[in-house]
Amino acid sequence: MQVNKVVVILLAATVALAPWYLHAEELQPSSAVNASSTDGGVDGNEAGLYADGTRAISESRWSAAIDLFDRVAQMRGEHAEGAFYWKAYAENEAGQPANALSTCGELRRRYPQSHWLDECGALEIAIRGKSGAPAPPQAEADENLKLLALNLLMQKDREQAVAILAKILSGNQPEELKSRALFVLAQSRSPQAEALISQVAHGQSGAALQIKAIHMMAAAEGRNADDTLADIYQHSTDTQVKRAVLQSYRMTGDSTKLLAASRQETDPDLVRSAVRTLGAMGAVQDLLTLYRETNRRQTKADIINAFSASGGNGIAPLANIAQSDSDAELRRRAICSLGVAGGMSAAPALVSTYQSNADLETRRAAAQALFLANDAHDLVALARTEKNPRLKHYLVQQMSLMHNPEVTQYMQEILDK
Repeated sequence: MQVNKVVVILLAATVALAPWYLHAEELQPSSAVNASSTDGGVDGNEAGLYADGTRAISESRWSAAIDLFDRVAQMRGEHAEGAFYWKAYAENEAGQPANALSTCGELRRRYPQSHWLDECGALEIAIRGKSGAPAPPQAEADENLKLLALNLLMQKDREQAVAILAKILSGNQPEELKSRALFVLAQSRSPQAEALISQVAHGQSGAALQIKAIHMMAAAEGRNADDTLADIYQHSTDTQVKRAVLQSYRMTGDSTKLLAASRQETDPDLVRSAVRTLGAMGAVQDLLTLYRETNRRQTKADIINAFSASGGNGIAPLANIAQSDSDAELRRRAICSLGVAGGMSAAPALVSTYQSNADLETRRAAAQALFLANDAHDLVALARTEKNPRLKHYLVQQMSLMHNPEVTQYMQEILDK
């Protein structure tokens, strides 16, 4: 079968589109075909009937669709293969599953190479699965096609579809197939489907699927998934799984769970992951709380970087660290982050840091941060009043890399002395 096509159809199906829309491009006649339908010829008549069948399908007029697509199929023109499938589809929707199976059989006999056989095969699986009859051997052997059929069944009998997906997830099928089955399942939003995803997220189907289930659960359930995610984190020993939980809190928007995890975690890499996620969420207060509580220099350094990722909200805590932290290295890191992340809005804090610190390296860091913030005005002002020759030289050195009228004027003043 054409695997790529099935994958494309499956992905479209899993976002709960109506089955007829999966083939909208082929179902809807092109403008050229529509134009030919008015010329009265045989080809135009076929295209016109196919267009009428299209409208009947979209409006759920099943009897009219059956009649129109039957007429197109009997013409044996370019639309005949698609007409057989849509006739079978309409027959099944009209409560005539036996007729739908017969129509698919006729398509198979007349057009054994048709790409529409994939769709008819999926329809046959759904019909036979609902009735309890065995699926045809060629369909039973094709698990990708079975998943395509499950989308159809999900709309008709969700409970049965979930049960079949559960068997796929617990069986010996390839990992890729299980992953797609999990994706189909996530679209259901039924209590049975959510319970099954929770089981996978707890690791009952292996670590690879567990990580995917964790992300899907967070995306689908939001904060309702937080307690389950926290339980998974607490009981897991797999670093990748725990990191997936931390990242998922960004989707649920729960910074408190991230803060709790970072407080209890002993693995520095996982603490770093939690801190980065807090920064991406803009959870400045949680980061500040953790900064004050932790004694780990590396964690503090990671938090400073996370403040930078928090945008404007991170300027105040960075300025506080830059001016008051007892660790000179952390002060300089915060100063640099202010210049990079704060821009001109960080200029007052940087100037204050420069003027209030006696430490030479801290003042140099503040000067460099002003350069990074493109603040030529304050660099010139500081240089005019600086008495330390080494610092004055450093300020001028920073300005020499800037193209600014104030800098040019100041440089001219130096030359004129």
